[in-house]
Amino acid sequence: MTITGTNMSMIRGDTEAFTVSCTEDGVARAFVTGDTVYFTVKKTVSDTEKILQKVITTFTNGKALVDILPIDTKNLDAKPYVYDIQIVFLNGTKKTVISPSVFELTSEVTYE
Repeated sequence: MTITGTNMSMIRGDTEAFTVSCTEDGVARAFVTGDTVYFTVKKTVSDTEKILQKVITTFTNGKALVDILPIDTKNLDAKPYVYDIQIVFLNGTKKTVISPSVFELTSEVTYE
């Protein structure tokens, strides 16, 4: 996976993972039980269908691990999509911490 700014690129059908953490006023804020982190991919921002979504409710050292498995992307077209990351905190506050950005799937040579 390549991450440039907030744009991501990965090879379709691969296994990838990344960590989401949070700060408030420049201070690290650990995720706690009751928080939910959403990683959502769509064809376009205005599309209602989710191409891929990961919902994380368990955290390691206060951080969310987003695992993308081969089954998540192997049947998708190799092309650019859009994604964002939203957090719903235990107290009900919602924050989109990564605004809509590019999530690009590239082709692979070995398709096993």
